[in-house]
Amino acid sequence: MSNALGLVTPSSQWFRGRKLAPWGLSGSGSRRASLGCCRAAADGGVLGAAASRSSRARVAGMGSKLVGSGSAVPKLLISNDDLAQFVETSDEWISVRTGIRNRRVLSGNETLGGLAVEAAKGALVMAEVEAGEVDLVIMCTSTPDDLFGCGSQVQRDLGCKNAWAFDITAACSGFVVGLITATRFIKGGGLKNILVIGADALSRYVDWTDRGTCILFGDAAGAVLVQACSSEEDGFLGFDLHSDGHGQRQLNALAKYDQSQLVSADSNGSPMFPPKKSSFSCIQMNGKEVFRFAVRCVPQSIEAALIEAGISSSNIDWLLLHQANQRIIDAVATRLEIPSDKVISNLCNYGNTSAASIPLALDEAVRSGKVQAGNTIATAGFGAGLTWGSAIVRWR
Repeated sequence: MSNALGLVTPSSQWFRGRKLAPWGLSGSGSRRASLGCCRAAADGGVLGAAASRSSRARVAGMGSKLVGSGSAVPKLLISNDDLAQFVETSDEWISVRTGIRNRRVLSGNETLGGLAVEAAKGALVMAEVEAGEVDLVIMCTSTPDDLFGCGSQVQRDLGCKNAWAFDITAACSGFVVGLITATRFIKGGGLKNILVIGADALSRYVDWTDRGTCILFGDAAGAVLVQACSSEEDGFLGFDLHSDGHGQRQLNALAKYDQSQLVSADSNGSPMFPPKKSSFSCIQMNGKEVFRFAVRCVPQSIEAALIEAGISSSNIDWLLLHQANQRIIDAVATRLEIPSDKVISNLCNYGNTSAASIPLALDEAVRSGKVQAGNTIATAGFGAGLTWGSAIVRWR
């Protein structure tokens, strides 16, 4: 497939239609695993004490359904008028070009992990599932509180003592990737309850003097509980995933080093040891190229997922895209011939919250009564990498 950057991506779906091996499940469908560690933890506990596994039988080949959602945003609200106090911009200039009027930003003692926990608790309450019944926590984020990820810390703080946890880094596509991953663990691994959390704090990597990027981003977290179900109830209808590293130059936040301190004073210029600590640059984006990429590739991805689901765009109750820019959302809806009253958007209030944007918008739509049980939703994420993908799901 040729994308908007002039690049060519194979049209084959590498992940689709494969019958995944059931992880060595026995004929009865049960599997037992144990993991222990006897070293004392700093707080007096025992490391690995939370790693005991439930004795619940695992049944592979099950379908998946979304049964709960939750979300959380920071307290601090930054309006367009606030931004106009320190960059050359205005509320009208921002809202006309992006559709954004406000965004939330972490402040004080707030952490990304704290938002993720709050969002996940909301999803568990709605789903009527206890923390101890969760088998897996998937933390989708590019901005963790810890360099090594924060999925395990979220699992700990939620009290999901029987769950494994890991992080997924796929930028604004992260939640869609996590959602698809969860359904594969249910179908191939026999898991029953999986928390998928999308959370990002891009405010940490924004140049607040660059009006081209600082107006776009906000912080938030959203979560869904994905639950195993019978094939007749299966609410995961189709999906499509792509990536193209040639597009990295259009949207990135690269590691940077102080080159002047990486070279010694020796005349031969031999490297110093230890090397200088690295950090990350602020977000760099070619807005025009990213726009062209999104409005071309996202509709194609959704159409591929619809074909797999065996339905057309006219069968969609709601279109829920990554909340990046209202112009992108409108352009994709137009190309798919989906009317504006079937498009979910809360971009105006939160800006681009990366991996959090889809579950945040979904949770608000569910709690407001807009999304009803049985509704079919076409959702798609797209962003840095470049990565993009879509999924067709049925709510509850």
